[in-house]
Amino acid sequence: MNNLPAKDVVLSFFKDWETGFTAAFERWIHPEGTWQNTGLPDQVGKDAILAWLAKYNDIMEMPYGRVEMLSLACDGDNKVLTERIDHLWNDDDKRHSAKIMGTFEIQDGLIIRYSDYFDASQFNAEAFLGQ
Repeated sequence: MNNLPAKDVVLSFFKDWETGFTAAFERWIHPEGTWQNTGLPDQVGKDAILAWLAKYNDIMEMPYGRVEMLSLACDGDNKVLTERIDHLWNDDDKRHSAKIMGTFEIQDGLIIRYSDYFDASQFNAEAFLGQ
Protein backbone atom coordinates (compact mmCIF):
# COMPACT_ATOMS: atom_id res chain seq x y z
CA MET A 1 0.00 0.00 0.00
CA ASN A 2 1.17 3.54 -0.72
CA ASN A 3 -0.20 7.00 -0.02
CA LEU A 4 -0.09 8.34 -3.58
CA PRO A 5 -3.12 10.18 -4.93
CA ALA A 6 -5.10 8.13 -7.47
CA LYS A 7 -3.78 10.22 -10.38
CA ASP A 8 -0.18 9.49 -9.36
CA VAL A 9 -0.87 5.75 -9.05
CA VAL A 10 -2.13 5.67 -12.64
CA LEU A 11 0.72 7.81 -13.97
CA SER A 12 3.27 5.66 -12.13
CA PHE A 13 1.68 2.51 -13.54
CA PHE A 14 2.00 3.93 -17.06
CA LYS A 15 5.58 5.09 -16.47
CA ASP A 16 6.52 1.57 -15.40
CA TRP A 17 5.27 0.22 -18.75
CA GLU A 18 8.45 1.62 -20.28
CA THR A 19 10.51 -1.09 -18.56
CA GLY A 20 7.91 -3.84 -19.06
CA PHE A 21 4.22 -4.52 -18.64
CA THR A 22 4.68 -7.53 -16.37
CA ALA A 23 6.59 -5.67 -13.67
CA ALA A 24 4.17 -2.73 -13.86
CA PHE A 25 1.14 -4.98 -13.43
CA GLU A 26 2.80 -6.92 -10.61
CA ARG A 27 3.57 -3.68 -8.78
CA TRP A 28 0.36 -1.67 -9.31
CA ILE A 29 -2.56 -4.13 -9.62
CA HIS A 30 -4.54 -4.89 -6.46
CA PRO A 31 -4.71 -8.61 -5.51
CA GLU A 32 -8.49 -8.47 -6.08
CA GLY A 33 -8.23 -6.29 -9.18
CA THR A 34 -10.28 -6.52 -12.35
CA TRP A 35 -8.97 -5.82 -15.87
CA GLN A 36 -11.52 -5.15 -18.58
CA ASN A 37 -10.82 -4.63 -22.28
CA THR A 38 -13.32 -3.95 -25.04
CA GLY A 39 -14.48 -7.21 -26.60
CA LEU A 40 -12.38 -9.46 -24.37
CA PRO A 41 -13.33 -11.42 -21.25
CA ASP A 42 -12.89 -9.66 -17.91
CA GLN A 43 -9.94 -10.86 -15.85
CA VAL A 44 -10.63 -10.95 -12.11
CA GLY A 45 -7.87 -11.32 -9.53
CA LYS A 46 -4.21 -10.50 -9.92
CA ASP A 47 -3.26 -14.09 -10.87
CA ALA A 48 -5.82 -14.13 -13.71
CA ILE A 49 -4.70 -10.68 -14.84
CA LEU A 50 -1.03 -11.71 -14.94
CA ALA A 51 -1.92 -14.92 -16.83
CA TRP A 52 -3.89 -12.88 -19.41
CA LEU A 53 -1.00 -10.43 -19.70
CA ALA A 54 1.39 -13.33 -20.33
CA LYS A 55 -0.90 -14.53 -23.13
CA TYR A 56 -0.95 -11.00 -24.58
CA ASN A 57 2.86 -10.81 -24.42
CA ASP A 58 3.22 -14.21 -26.14
CA ILE A 59 0.89 -13.28 -28.99
CA MET A 60 1.54 -9.58 -29.51
CA GLU A 61 5.27 -9.72 -28.69
CA MET A 62 5.31 -6.10 -27.53
CA PRO A 63 6.09 -6.14 -23.80
CA TYR A 64 6.80 -2.41 -23.42
CA GLY A 65 4.70 0.72 -23.69
CA ARG A 66 4.72 4.47 -23.43
CA VAL A 67 1.56 6.46 -22.88
CA GLU A 68 0.92 9.73 -24.65
CA MET A 69 -1.66 11.29 -22.35
CA LEU A 70 -4.21 13.44 -24.19
CA SER A 71 -6.61 14.05 -21.29
CA LEU A 72 -6.81 12.97 -17.68
CA ALA A 73 -9.61 13.62 -15.21
CA CYS A 74 -10.17 12.58 -11.62
CA ASP A 75 -13.60 11.77 -10.23
CA GLY A 76 -13.32 11.94 -6.47
CA ASP A 77 -10.38 10.45 -4.61
CA ASN A 78 -10.27 7.05 -6.28
CA LYS A 79 -11.28 7.25 -9.96
CA VAL A 80 -9.12 8.39 -12.88
CA LEU A 81 -10.31 8.72 -16.47
CA THR A 82 -7.79 8.79 -19.31
CA GLU A 83 -7.77 9.58 -23.01
CA ARG A 84 -4.47 8.46 -24.42
CA ILE A 85 -2.41 6.91 -27.16
CA ASP A 86 -0.62 3.75 -26.09
CA HIS A 87 2.64 3.23 -27.98
CA LEU A 88 3.75 -0.41 -27.72
CA TRP A 89 7.05 -1.99 -28.82
CA ASN A 90 9.52 -4.84 -28.45
CA ASP A 91 13.29 -5.26 -28.53
CA ASP A 92 13.22 -5.90 -32.31
CA ASP A 93 11.61 -2.47 -32.90
CA LYS A 94 8.17 -3.91 -33.69
CA ARG A 95 5.75 -1.09 -32.87
CA HIS A 96 2.04 -0.41 -32.61
CA SER A 97 0.02 2.59 -31.38
CA ALA A 98 -3.63 2.72 -30.36
CA LYS A 99 -6.06 5.40 -29.15
CA ILE A 100 -7.69 4.33 -25.89
CA MET A 101 -10.07 5.66 -23.25
CA GLY A 102 -9.56 4.16 -19.81
CA THR A 103 -11.06 4.12 -16.34
CA PHE A 104 -9.04 3.30 -13.25
CA GLU A 105 -10.34 2.81 -9.73
CA ILE A 106 -7.82 2.90 -6.90
CA GLN A 107 -8.05 1.13 -3.54
CA ASP A 108 -5.30 0.97 -0.93
CA GLY A 109 -2.92 2.70 -3.34
CA LEU A 110 -3.35 0.02 -6.03
CA ILE A 111 -5.47 -0.37 -9.16
CA ILE A 112 -8.57 -2.37 -8.24
CA ARG A 113 -10.32 -1.82 -11.60
CA TYR A 114 -8.66 -1.12 -14.94
CA SER A 115 -11.02 -0.78 -17.90
CA ASP A 116 -9.96 0.18 -21.43
CA TYR A 117 -12.36 1.15 -24.20
CA PHE A 118 -11.08 1.18 -27.76
CA ASP A 119 -11.78 0.31 -31.36
CA ALA A 120 -10.72 -3.35 -31.45
CA SER A 121 -9.88 -3.09 -35.15
CA GLN A 122 -6.68 -1.33 -34.00
CA PHE A 123 -5.54 -4.74 -32.76
CA ASN A 124 -5.62 -8.22 -34.21
CA ALA A 125 -8.28 -9.37 -31.74
CA GLU A 126 -8.88 -12.66 -33.57
CA ALA A 127 -5.26 -13.70 -33.13
CA PHE A 128 -5.31 -12.62 -29.50
CA LEU A 129 -8.38 -14.72 -28.78
CA GLY A 130 -6.94 -17.66 -30.69
CA GLN A 131 -9.81 -17.77 -33.19
